Amino acid sequence: MKRILALALTSVMIISSSVTAFATETADTTTTEEGSLSPTAEIERLQEELARKDKQIDELIQAVKAKQTVVINGGGGGGSSTPRASQPSSGGNYVNFGGTVTYQGGKIEINGGRSNITFTIKAPAGGTVTSANTLAGKVGGSLVSCIETSSPGAGFSTAKVNFFLSGVQAGENIAVYQAQNGTWVQLPVVEVRKDHVVVNMTRHGTLAFVRVPAMATVVQ
Repeated sequence: MKRILALALTSVMIISSSVTAFATETADTTTTEEGSLSPTAEIERLQEELARKDKQIDELIQAVKAKQTVVINGGGGGGSSTPRASQPSSGGNYVNFGGTVTYQGGKIEINGGRSNITFTIKAPAGGTVTSANTLAGKVGGSLVSCIETSSPGAGFSTAKVNFFLSGVQAGENIAVYQAQNGTWVQLPVVEVRKDHVVVNMTRHGTLAFVRVPAMATVVQ
């Protein structure tokens, strides 16, 4: 009888040990019988996911920093990344003044007849632009563009010039002044239509195009 009880007890112990070992092994596996991750595997997966997200965030930050890097004046130091609207820039026989592009917009009539003369357009010096802005303020308007004209080797007594000024609307009051011997003299405006201002001139020089609420005459 004792031998039978001993054998039974031994069998129970063996079965219990097997169940315990099986349970431990099951807890350490990647998935349970229901197909979900075990707690240990789930923690490891979350840690890997967080590490991957951190790497993506770091890469995004570096990309944003790279886009914010601006090279100014060919990499020279100083200056501002935003050009001042009051300071025009020249290029390719046109002037960009705060987004308004100005250039010769059509054939020029020289001394009453059509010609093939082309005016050279460039930006005037900064001091002249400051004076033009002051002029615009005096007539209660705003400076649309400021340019300097020339035509090397081609003179004229009178010239009817079609200037292209981007953004100008038909019927707007655009007054044109020319710097003559330290004074701003108003020139006759023949026509204002969309993106064009036609002006009568008798000499080359610096021109200021001023948008005014009503046509004004000022001699400075």
